[in-house]
Amino acid sequence: MNKKDERIYEVFRTRKGFARTKDIIAAGIHRRDIKRARDEEQIIRVKRGLYRLSEIPLISNQGFIDLARAVPEGVICLLSALSYYELTTFSPSVISMAICRGSRRPKIEYPPVEFYHFSRKQFESGIDEVKIKGHKVRIYSPEKTICDCFRYRNKLGLDIAKEGLSEYLKCKDRNLEKLLEYAEICRVRPLLQTWLNALV
Repeated sequence: MNKKDERIYEVFRTRKGFARTKDIIAAGIHRRDIKRARDEEQIIRVKRGLYRLSEIPLISNQGFIDLARAVPEGVICLLSALSYYELTTFSPSVISMAICRGSRRPKIEYPPVEFYHFSRKQFESGIDEVKIKGHKVRIYSPEKTICDCFRYRNKLGLDIAKEGLSEYLKCKDRNLEKLLEYAEICRVRPLLQTWLNALV
């Protein structure tokens, strides 16, 4: 490894594998060396001005970490959250992320992501923070996720929402009160109540 590469690696290593263009330049590395590192696939551009070291071991949910760094105000939602909580057998190929209605859709180059605009009340309800390999990731709670899946049933399919609910009901720490509270916020309470009665 040459001296320039060592310096690039050092910048990323001290920042848990992520660095912004300005951090790299501040460390005395030229833009053309950033471009070369990118062309040689030593680093991956997550979005304009943000890079990730490509040799980071691809842990499960690495895409969540990439997005949490690129869109800190976003929240992992719908199928991605359902999959994270192991409440679905479906394996999504695109990450679902909620942003508040009215905010600009971020331009993300990597990983593949689909953004959903939630109204402020629905966006701010039920956000949990999980730690994945030392990185904080915002994700909706299982209860909020299920209600969102019922809300987006026409896009996702009712089967996915039903499977999520059915798996959730098997959890020891299930909280039906909380579930119905979010169903109210997501405006799916009558529908959710119907399926609850059928499944419980």
